[in-house]
Amino acid sequence: MQVLLVIDRAKAGTGIWGMVWTVQDDDPRLLDSKQFQGHPALSVWLAGIATRYGPSNITVDWSDSLKADDRLATVVKEAVAPTRP
Repeated sequence: MQVLLVIDRAKAGTGIWGMVWTVQDDDPRLLDSKQFQGHPALSVWLAGIATRYGPSNITVDWSDSLKADDRLATVVKEAVAPTRP
């Protein structure tokens, strides 16, 4: 199953949001969504997502804000290496 991974910092620096969406449906469904207080917890969750769906089945939404956040982008790249921007 192909999925879309969306990662973004929450407003006012209150954490990081991670969401996984279906991409093959005409009406995408949210498969998983979590908020994290730091990069270590996000890394653990991303490892689980990569295991569940397979890194080659994950497309990352490389938003401008994610690309501009070097630390966050590195965490995402390490978890889903085949989808580097």
